[in-house]
Formats: sequence, C-alpha cells, structure tokens
Amino acid sequence: MMSEITELKFTVRFSDCDEYGRLKLSRLFQFMEEAAIADAERGGFGLWRMIKAGYTSAITRMKVRINHTPLMGEDLRVSTWIKEIYKDKVVLKDYAVVDSQGRALAEGTSSWILVNLKTGFAEPPSNSPYPFPIQLEKSAMPEMLSVLPMGEDPQLVYTEHARNSDLDLNHHVNHCRYVEWILDCLSKEEIKERGIRSLQLNFVNQVPLGANVNIIRFKDTNHHVVFFGMNADMEKSPTTNRCHFQARVGFRE
Repeated sequence: MMSEITELKFTVRFSDCDEYGRLKLSRLFQFMEEAAIADAERGGFGLWRMIKAGYTSAITRMKVRINHTPLMGEDLRVSTWIKEIYKDKVVLKDYAVVDSQGRALAEGTSSWILVNLKTGFAEPPSNSPYPFPIQLEKSAMPEMLSVLPMGEDPQLVYTEHARNSDLDLNHHVNHCRYVEWILDCLSKEEIKERGIRSLQLNFVNQVPLGANVNIIRFKDTNHHVVFFGMNADMEKSPTTNRCHFQARVGFRE
C-alpha cells in the first residue's frame, strides 16, 4: 500500500510574524518540522517509539523555495511525505505549503538519516526497527541537495553562543534556530527589499550547549549568498570538527 500524504493546518498568528506582518521563515521551518513529526507518528516510526527502540531520525539537509510569504491571519496547509530512500543511505522527504485556496506558497525537500543512539552513528534506513512506509512517486523539489562549497572573501559576521533556549529534545541546537541565526546575518535591505526566495541548510555537526559558532559570510554570487557556521572553540578543543552547518540564501532580486 502506498504511503499517504500527511497534512497539517496552521493559521499565521501575531507571534509567527516579523516586523512587516509576514510569516517568519523560522516559523515556516517549524511548521514543516511539526508536519514531519506528525507524518512519522502516523507512519508508525514516531519519535518516542523509535527512541525506546534505540534509534532516532536526524535531518541532514533541507531546502525551502518560497513563492509567496504568508501574512498574519492567513490559513496554511503543510503537507509532507517520504518520496525516496536513496541507496539505503538517506530518507528523502518533501513538503508542499498551500494557502486556503490551494495556491502554492512554498515547496521543500529534505534528507534524513537513521541514527543508532547507542553508537551515535548513522545506519542504513533498512535497519530501522519500524520500517519506513512505501514512498510516494511525488516530488515537490526534484533536486538532490549537495555540499555547499566555500566562496571567496570570507568575512566574520558575528559569533553565536548556544544557549538553553536553542536546544531541542536531542540536546543540541534545533535546526530551525539556524534559520534565525542566518537571518540575523542579513541586512534590513536584503530582507525587505531584495526578499528571500530560497534557503538551503546543510547540518554537518551538532551544536551542543555552550558552544560558540562563528558565522562566516562569503562573497555574493549572482542572487545567492553562502554562510558557514564554524566552530569558534578550536583552541579549547583542537579535535573538534570545524564546520557545524552550511547555508545558502537565494534572493528574489
């Protein structure tokens, strides 16, 4: 039997909006995260069930393309589904966001890995104690998300410190918080006038409580800008991996 699409409904509230009355990009990512959690629960591989069996799912890459930014009071429907298990290495999950009239607001794609909680290492999705449902032959974004290369002229924007409020149940910075970190690196003109068309995030190494992360911005290329979140505690721990995350912002203009 084919897997069905999971759909959640949301209303854009005051607390979801930025200073211009538009849905915050981080809140859109959170809506999609909630849809993914609901999809896992309905598919039989929900968070607590997997944890009891010694496993969890971890997001490794995600990209969202925005067609229209919802305003306060608008109703949204966020749909998600597993579209493919790629070479028994990653689970590919897509998203579609529409308004109350069914018009496309945003599309997204993401990759997930199965993590053994005892070893801390990724395992093939086929090892899951609760099998992932059969995939849908439906694609919101057909592209595979690749590693982002370093650009030219790296500049330190600021240093972020991982605090209690940044963490989620996995005891490290939630991926939606990276969205806010990146937006804080953009100017008001870039956010309001140029507008954000897309955002890709690659999650390389977890950011634990107390870690310091240097947000590095590289020179713009056409309508995109790339950021790297680099470990800022190398002198304290030379064996720590350098890169925590990569991000690419696409502008409308």
